[in-house]
Amino acid sequence: MSYGKYKVAVAGLITKGEKVLLHHRTDYDAWDLPSGGMEAGETIIQTLKREVREETGLKVEPKKLIGVYHNFKRDVIVFIFLVKVISGKLTKNKEADDFGYFLYKKLPRNIIPKHRERILNYFNNRKKVAIVTQRSWPSIKTLKKINKINK
Repeated sequence: MSYGKYKVAVAGLITKGEKVLLHHRTDYDAWDLPSGGMEAGETIIQTLKREVREETGLKVEPKKLIGVYHNFKRDVIVFIFLVKVISGKLTKNKEADDFGYFLYKKLPRNIIPKHRERILNYFNNRKKVAIVTQRSWPSIKTLKKINKINK
């Protein structure tokens, strides 16, 4: 959903100890947090629950807000929540063809860069809500540059 020139999005951080759940995208070779944009008539919490369920098959409840990010290049404001799994099982779908729990210190090479930053912000300072302006280019463009460098 857009407010003025800004879009609003959410992401859910699902953890097991020092590991974080990521899903592998079907549209390009990248690992991602369950996330997405707000639709008309939704609250932020409804968006969070819907997006996580659509992308993972899991029903979740928010535990706490852990970050607010402004993506400078795309005029998106993203709210990141630590979430608790209530029910469901990981289910492949049109957006996710694989899932994995990754140690936050050993995230996959092809993770969305802005999501790497968001995960590390949480694990490196769990007591503080991160408020960050990210100046990254769109995810696909950034990931393609990183993949060229790493080849």
